[in-house]
Amino acid sequence: MKNKISMQNKILYFASLLAVFAVFCIGVNPIHAGGVSLAMALTAGFTKQCGSKSGGIVTAWGIDVADLTSFTLNSGTGAYSAVTLVATKTFYKFEFNRGSAEMKIGGEFGDKGSTEFKNSLEFYLGKLTQTHRNRLQDLYDSSNCGMIWICKDGNGQKWVLGYSETLLKEYPMVMGKSDTSTGKTFADPNGTTVTLETTSNEMVREYTGADPT
Repeated sequence: MKNKISMQNKILYFASLLAVFAVFCIGVNPIHAGGVSLAMALTAGFTKQCGSKSGGIVTAWGIDVADLTSFTLNSGTGAYSAVTLVATKTFYKFEFNRGSAEMKIGGEFGDKGSTEFKNSLEFYLGKLTQTHRNRLQDLYDSSNCGMIWICKDGNGQKWVLGYSETLLKEYPMVMGKSDTSTGKTFADPNGTTVTLETTSNEMVREYTGADPT
């Protein structure tokens, strides 16, 4: 009788170990019995867009990170609806030749669950002048602390670069590089290609407020 009870205890002990092991496996595996994810994030589907889908960046506005306080998030849409600046501070508008500016968002999901987005704004400033030189120097000087930019694309939608809900102002835009050339012939372009860049751990958000002034 004693041996029988001892065997039952051993069976219960090993059954408990198996149960703990199963819970551990479920905890580290995002999919458990029934195919339900433990970290579901999909909230809706996506309907293809049949209207105009114009490319390019038409206009961009930049500001030193210290001169911007915060963006107001619309929790319903996930977009920014307004921006608050330090008193007397303003965005500065940069205009480009047609077809010479673009925004790029490169995303990567790591095998350990990490997420990184490499965001950049590239634009071409035409014709070398002293004013041209001064604006380039401004961009380099501002990169010591960083900048925040709002970009308007070819569809009239605006996007925020250098600010996010997860990092706020901690990872602003900085000068990645500039490439200035006079050209060799009268038909060659004369100016500078500027690339501003930053990294983030969430996708860029739309800005639905009025154009900065």
